[in-house]
Amino acid sequence: MLITVTGGIGSGKTRFALKYAAQISREGVYLSTGDHDPVIPELPSAHYRAIQAGNGFRLAELVTQINRESNLFLADQRIVIVDSLTSWMAAGFRAAEDLDQQRLETQHLLDALLSYQGKILVITNEMHGSLYPSEEERIFAARMASVNRILQTHAEQMYMLVSGLVIDLKAQQVRYED
Repeated sequence: MLITVTGGIGSGKTRFALKYAAQISREGVYLSTGDHDPVIPELPSAHYRAIQAGNGFRLAELVTQINRESNLFLADQRIVIVDSLTSWMAAGFRAAEDLDQQRLETQHLLDALLSYQGKILVITNEMHGSLYPSEEERIFAARMASVNRILQTHAEQMYMLVSGLVIDLKAQQVRYED
């Protein structure tokens, strides 16, 4: 079960995600880049553990390892919380040698997230452009927006936060034809 939480910086995504995770799972793993607040947010219970994994390409490996080591019979009782996908992708984007490597790493990460067997909650950011973005910023924003769209098509639940207000996007969705 894939759940996504999106919104702008400082909108309350992490606080909402942790409270929501505690409502739907007895235990969890909180994967953090550690780049948002100097203090790891208070976890819902002793059954939640935090892994401050840093930045870079390591997220796909961590999710794959947790997936491989998980007991499938208990998968619905545990949730993995990824905070934040945008930070991991930005660090990986900077570390990559070229656009082809960035594309491969992005696909590797998507494959790991989408193949996770159990509950996974991915916190991501809505991409907003600046007036005069560099070529690198433009490419990253387009790639991140593309990843968000792919996650949205696979997510069973999707929430957006705006100034602490939670909007259930799947309940509000409007379809349009291309």
